[in-house]
Amino acid sequence: MGKTLRVVVCGMAGVGKTAILEQLIHGNVTPATELYPTIEDIYVASVETDRGTREKMRLYDTAGLPPLSGPNAAMNSTQQQQQQQLAKQLLGLTEGYVLVYDPARPESFECLLPLKRDIDKNRDKKEVAIVILANRIKSNNPSSPGGGVTAPANMTVTSSLNKASNWAVREHMKHYEVNAMERASLQEPFVYLATKLSPPPNKSSFPQLSMVRKSITNRPDAAS
Repeated sequence: MGKTLRVVVCGMAGVGKTAILEQLIHGNVTPATELYPTIEDIYVASVETDRGTREKMRLYDTAGLPPLSGPNAAMNSTQQQQQQQLAKQLLGLTEGYVLVYDPARPESFECLLPLKRDIDKNRDKKEVAIVILANRIKSNNPSSPGGGVTAPANMTVTSSLNKASNWAVREHMKHYEVNAMERASLQEPFVYLATKLSPPPNKSSFPQLSMVRKSITNRPDAAS
């Protein structure tokens, strides 16, 4: 296990950032679990890479950002100040980001767009790894059509997933659909991050050099 990998988890308030981390590390989150709004918290996990090594990861759970649109939207200036504050405080310490949104709430995806721009603007040529998590919590109510999800809601979710997936491709990021209630769905994105942030050491392309001392009798002019 090498250096500690530092990853910031961010996104709009109420999209399940804390639930994802609690489920990933402790596996104790259920639909009945009561979670409170996060101001700031830190989790430490040992994550296995796809090479079979284990890496120590420090995960920073951040306060939720206010929406950019909708009836509860905050003023744009306040939103920008919070995003810039996040970027300035954490960019110098961070190698990875997890951007979380709820595909049933399009405004939560909109929050990620200026946040990603601020990350790019403030990282100062530093290489960072970013994954996007669509936290899609499925309804467990079988009595409702579609498991409790109406047709308009399904269309909203599909539209948000398509937009986020296309955006991730353009920005060279990884996009995953997860469910904070299903621990197994959370493993792949964090394994990817651990692998991306801890590449294997570069091997020299030059063969091992050794000093060879030839006897003077091997020289052509030795007999003269």
